Amino acid sequence: MVRQVSSYMLANIVSAMFGFASVVIFTRLLGPSEYGIYIIGFSIAAMISSLAFGWIKASVVPFTAHDDGADLRATTGFAFIALIPLVPILYFAISAFAPQYQDYLLAAILLAFGIGFFEFYLETFRARQQTIPYLWATVIRAALALALSLVLVLVFDFGGAGLVLSVMASYFATSLIFASMVWQSPRKPFDPAMLRAMLVFGLPMTVSGAVFVLQSMLDRFVLAGSLGEHAAGIYGASADLVRQIILFPGVAIGTAVAPIAVQLLARGEKAELDRHLVDSTEMLLGVLAPAVAGLAIIAAKLASLVLGADFRLDAANLIPLIALAWLFRSFSYQLLHVSFQIRKTPGLMLAQGLAILVINALALFILVPRFGLMGTAFALVISEAAGIVIGYLLTRRAYPLPLDPRPFLKVGLATLGMAVPTYLVDRALPDMGVLDIALPVLVGVLTYGLCAYALDIAGIRSRLKTLRTRSSPLPAGR
Repeated sequence: MVRQVSSYMLANIVSAMFGFASVVIFTRLLGPSEYGIYIIGFSIAAMISSLAFGWIKASVVPFTAHDDGADLRATTGFAFIALIPLVPILYFAISAFAPQYQDYLLAAILLAFGIGFFEFYLETFRARQQTIPYLWATVIRAALALALSLVLVLVFDFGGAGLVLSVMASYFATSLIFASMVWQSPRKPFDPAMLRAMLVFGLPMTVSGAVFVLQSMLDRFVLAGSLGEHAAGIYGASADLVRQIILFPGVAIGTAVAPIAVQLLARGEKAELDRHLVDSTEMLLGVLAPAVAGLAIIAAKLASLVLGADFRLDAANLIPLIALAWLFRSFSYQLLHVSFQIRKTPGLMLAQGLAILVINALALFILVPRFGLMGTAFALVISEAAGIVIGYLLTRRAYPLPLDPRPFLKVGLATLGMAVPTYLVDRALPDMGVLDIALPVLVGVLTYGLCAYALDIAGIRSRLKTLRTRSSPLPAGR
């Protein structure tokens, strides 16, 4: 698993670097209102993609990850073609109810199709455990998005709508590049029975996924509706920055967890599956917990260094809360949801998603009018924390996840050991320059590395000892 996680991690780190660069560049080139157009456009696309194509994405790994997996490609291709008439239907329907989005609505709808198509590619690579194509597809897509965005914003002055168009084009272009690898022969023909099976399994997962996507995007829509695209732009830029740092490492680990879990359960190896889930928990927490703590410590300096002047003050206060919420969300998505996936119980995932959505909506209704942007972040933390508790209780009705306190204790101790010296160094350097942020980060990384080695988090000390043993020369024979 470590080799797979490393490949997925590299893919997501490089992708995050391009995303990070995008936040740095475009919060300087665009004001909060224009950046808010991109935030709302992408949110619309994510919502449509989840509703229209979530059932396809959800079906790929469970149906194909085991040794005698089905070939879904021709059936999936038919489904994508059949859904094309949704483009004009969605455009006119949404325009009628939300005419303020009309200028960039078509690009957002096409972006939704691009996301759905590209995610089918990634899920196919993941089911086959083809980590190298997954890596290159992810990196190329991110690089194209940044390059095309620069052209449309700097050369053609398309503003926030240009970001939506460029991201849409990047998904379709990358899908075209990898088309021969995904669609190569031999392929099984279109199978109506397989399509029905995918719909039966995937539609409940689609509803669940759409609920979770709406939960992820609800704060943007609420802010845009109550405080305008300016507020949505500031909040979205802060959330994008956190996402590049927190979300993608979690996705890299979670991407490797589910296929292995499916195979272990299919072979009836329950003890191995439980050990796999405990190890995955330790690895996920071991990567994300120190990142969240570090972000909270250097939030003001990071916002000053990365974001445009109009975004910095609010972002410095928002980043710690959004980072904590993303830690809770990653735990739900990458670990708790494995229980629902391997037992194919999408109804339980839906129940968790609906609970989180209701809690978030209530919290937003209460907190946003009183506290504005900060109220939005607090609502997110409250709902995601409640989601973990509710999700864990629901896993008892699917595949009961092993509750081992050791990963939490080890990672908690290591994170605390890292946070104290990092905080002291950060406070000793009051300026906002590159060196003032680099030194606390360096201290944090080194300190956490030592703590992780001492506590053998994710087996790092054991693996290093094994590597040293293998690399040591054998004693000469007599």
